[in-house]
Formats: sequence, C-alpha cells, structure tokens
Amino acid sequence: MYRIVFLDIDGTILDSKGQLDIHLIKTIQELQQRGVLVALATGRSLDGAIIHGEKLGISMYVVYNGGYVVSGEKVIHDVKIPARLAYDLCRKTNDLNEVYIHFSYRSSRSNHTPLGIEYMLPESEIAVIADTNHDAHRLVLYTDPLQRAVFQKQIDEAVSFDEGDRLEVFPQGSKWTGILPLINQLGISANEVVTIGNGTNDIEMLAASGVGIAMNNSPDCVKENADWVTGDNDNHGVDVALRKVFNLDKAFIS
Repeated sequence: MYRIVFLDIDGTILDSKGQLDIHLIKTIQELQQRGVLVALATGRSLDGAIIHGEKLGISMYVVYNGGYVVSGEKVIHDVKIPARLAYDLCRKTNDLNEVYIHFSYRSSRSNHTPLGIEYMLPESEIAVIADTNHDAHRLVLYTDPLQRAVFQKQIDEAVSFDEGDRLEVFPQGSKWTGILPLINQLGISANEVVTIGNGTNDIEMLAASGVGIAMNNSPDCVKENADWVTGDNDNHGVDVALRKVFNLDKAFIS
C-alpha cells in the first residue's frame, strides 16, 4: 500500500509551456480523501513551489533539491552550501561579468536580477559580492559551458547540475535525502512511497522509493532508474500515473 506521493514540478506537473495540469487538482483531492499524502519535491525554492502547491492543496515541500523540507509551518530538514564555497563561486562568476543568484530560505540576491522567471522565485534583491558570504540553499550561475565545467570540478562540498544555460548548485544530498527525514517522522517506509519526476536530480528518489515513475519526456538515464514510464508532461503523464497506481477511474477528458 502506498501512503505518500512526491511530485517534481518542472517538466512533470507543469507542461512544456509551464502550465499546471489542471486535471491533477481533482486527482490529488481524490487521493487525499483516501488518506494518501501528497508533497512536492523540487529544486525550486519554497516560494517557487508554493505557487503550485497551494492550487493542489499541498502543505509538504521538499525544496532546494532536498536541502530544505517543511511540513506546514514545521521545518523538518535544513542543510546548506557552505558560505566559503557560495562566496567563491559567486565572486568568480561576478569577475567574469556573468550573473549569479544566491538563494537562502525565502530570499535571493543577484548581481543582475533576472525578472519574470517563475522557477527563480523569489525575485532577487540587487546584491554585492559581500552579500554572498554566507550559507546558501541554492546557487544559479549563468556562465559559458567551459566555465561551468571548470566550476563543477571545483565543487566538492555540494552537488551541481549543468542545465544548459546555467549551473545549479545545491547542498550535499538529494531529493531523497530530504524525503527520508519527512517519511521517518510520518512513520512511512520507503516502499510505501511513490515518486514521479523527469530530471537527473530525480534519479535517486525514483530508484529508492517503492515505485518510481519517470515522465516520457525524461532523458534515458532517468527512465532507466524508474520502475516504469508514464506519458509526457503535455499529455497528462502524472495524472495517468496516479490513476493507475491508485486504481482511480480515468475521469479526465483530454
């Protein structure tokens, strides 16, 4: 019996236009009525997750790629990128006249504030390098591919993902290491957990949970670590998966 579901956001519950699959609202309500818990697990900040979680009636969040976990108003897990590393990476990015964003809890700071990018919420305050000399939950570094590769070789106290136009840096661990303290507190075992995602940062949670489901728009390396693959994010993939796992009626109309 599965007791809790963890859903990725970008590329999973959001379609390729960044829109929430509205069919999920009814499906998640059905699951919650059955006593199944639902949470979001994302690399986003808490602010970036809540804007969708509130629509889905969700109050549990594994954010910053597992670095910060909250249930309602209660903090369950909190780890950060060391100040020394955060400062060094932001300083080097700034010296290259490139953009850095330094996230900590529900605030962010940047040398050139990017506007209107939802997954970068909360909107950044203008910062100077000295402002980055403290622990971070996430760093976003916009540099060229060669520089991103150089940075990745220098990062040994955090984890990083090259997203094609930027380097994302998170505290050591993964979504799964953030999920574990939450399910332990709830008295839920790993084999009672359902996870759904599409990115390389979802691999560990897909492999470790009771059933891990990859989106069809996932890279092959993600699909290979999942138990099975559902439809893509433009064709109700999450909704189809949840209705299959929990034997719900196929209620939505495309």
